[in-house]
Amino acid sequence: MKPAPWRRPRIRFLHFLVLGIALLGLQAALAGSWTGTLHDGSVLKIDPETRRPMRYDHGGPSPMWDGTHRLEDGSVVIIRDGTIVPTQSMLETWAAEPGAEPRMRDRHCEQLVRKTCGFHEECATTQPCVLARQLRRLERDEQRRAPFDASRHPPDTDATGECLDALRHAAFPTCAATRLDRHDTPCARLVERVCGPADRCAARPACDPARQLLRMETEERLESLDPSARTATGAECEKARDNAFFQACETAEAPRGP
Repeated sequence: MKPAPWRRPRIRFLHFLVLGIALLGLQAALAGSWTGTLHDGSVLKIDPETRRPMRYDHGGPSPMWDGTHRLEDGSVVIIRDGTIVPTQSMLETWAAEPGAEPRMRDRHCEQLVRKTCGFHEECATTQPCVLARQLRRLERDEQRRAPFDASRHPPDTDATGECLDALRHAAFPTCAATRLDRHDTPCARLVERVCGPADRCAARPACDPARQLLRMETEERLESLDPSARTATGAECEKARDNAFFQACETAEAPRGP
């Protein structure tokens, strides 16, 4: 049976209403994240918090698979173990968005791997690092098997809880190279300046506060997607160089005249 003539405008109205709601939902989903257009015309969205890639088309969102994917402009993105390998464009986009700094505050397995393996894989062969990577693999396997929920993706799993417990357990210590971080960060430079080479000025009152700032900076870097990015504590360490309390070791230990 054909619909009555007076019903046809209503059907068209409902059609456009549903389409409009879908477009608004897509716009909200893409807010605060890096987006690109794949070669087939679908939209690739990268969440700055989780680094999980999602593909959006007329059929709705769907997870992306591991591998190399070509964008409309000819560039490529790489997905490894279910997460994106960030490009410079992604990092710049996230850094430019207020409140959208990529963080790993709730990504406990990622934090555990970074903590035990080091920022630059210095402890990659140690047993805590190997165990942490096994937990992360288990978490990702559980996430792939879990029912898809766009409001909470990726979902927490049993392995996620195990990683959270491991972060507090003595069996998963911080990588020694991370604990004694001498990489080029503001707080590492402050410790080097105040405590001196080989901790020659370790007894000075300013040395322990400088080391405390370094520990705080390290914790912030563990939670940041880009550990080389300047943190809030790092900014404080840069200001501390102009503070007379944080006097340089060379100045404090200068030889005295006769």
